[in-house]
Amino acid sequence: MAALRPNLDQSLGFLLADISRLARKEFDRRVRDLGLTRAQWLFLYYVARQPGSTQTELAEILQMEKITISRQATRLEKAGWIRRGDDAADARAYHLQLTARAERIIGRLEDRAQRLRRDYLQGITANRRTALLADLTLIKDNLRRLDPKSR
Repeated sequence: MAALRPNLDQSLGFLLADISRLARKEFDRRVRDLGLTRAQWLFLYYVARQPGSTQTELAEILQMEKITISRQATRLEKAGWIRRGDDAADARAYHLQLTARAERIIGRLEDRAQRLRRDYLQGITANRRTALLADLTLIKDNLRRLDPKSR
């Protein structure tokens, strides 16, 4: 007898992973002309969301090694995208800030992200969008509660 095979298209985890993968792929296509790699625009985006964060904090958020973040910060600083400021309490730590150039590019990235969201949410009514986001936020909160580190 053949083993039952789950329909992965109906599995929430697989569906969310596929949506995320497809959205990232399309976003990459839409921002290619800006000359940033995915790693670079993600780095800039997270610094924009949390200005003044340290490289260690950014490594935790992006789930990357500290050395990877440090190398990326060095490259982005040399290219004029970020500034690293010393931490008064810890001489080894740097606080990250966007430059004016990066703030302008973040605006362009956000504009393209907004258009992509409009395109992939096409056909879903405003009420259903609100309900969908509320349900996904609840799932996210439930998962955070399961993580002993977030308590």
